[in-house]
Amino acid sequence: MHPYRWVVYGCVIVVLILMVSGLPGTASAQASDENNVSFVWAFVALVEEGKVTQPVPIKEDMQLKTGDQLKMFVELRKPCFVYVIHHGARGEIQRLFPYDMPQFTADYQTAKIYEIPPNDGWFRINEQTGLETFYLVATAQRLTDLEHLLATYAAAQLDEQPQAATNILAELRNLLKQYRASVKPGRPVPIAGNMRIPKGIEGVEITAPQFYIETFTIEHH
Repeated sequence: MHPYRWVVYGCVIVVLILMVSGLPGTASAQASDENNVSFVWAFVALVEEGKVTQPVPIKEDMQLKTGDQLKMFVELRKPCFVYVIHHGARGEIQRLFPYDMPQFTADYQTAKIYEIPPNDGWFRINEQTGLETFYLVATAQRLTDLEHLLATYAAAQLDEQPQAATNILAELRNLLKQYRASVKPGRPVPIAGNMRIPKGIEGVEITAPQFYIETFTIEHH
């Protein structure tokens, strides 16, 4: 299990949304307007305002502070493969979702809400300065090359991890470069069926033909 602790102080969150159609090895004859990727996503911060702690949705130009907490939710609407990858302030890489790769063939269902981190866990912001980036990637087909790179990083020795992390980031940038397309915003929808979702929090319904990627970057001083 990953240690869910990061550093953010007086940070600004910038959200970049990109959608692309087509994947390596995907049949081009498939209709471009067929939204094979369909899921609901929510990214929530638990913040203190005075003596009150309350959940708020992560959004552009939002400031957080040390001690605030973060959590994500994914609910599949159609069978597709969702990856959430964290690139930390010290260069470390964490695969946050799926929890492990066998999950894609074991516990992976539509209409079920998956929490990131699972159960009652929250990511807590600490005092480490730097950049934190979260990559949300969803595809109609599994990204086996990316999965292999993530497995290589997880098995790497400490001195091998920087190069393994560089390879993962290069693969993500390559996907962005090769399959960049027009932006299509998601539609806010309620997330139902799980009592641990903070009251009043809505998700965003995201649909795309074949491929979707979004990055959330937290910059702090």
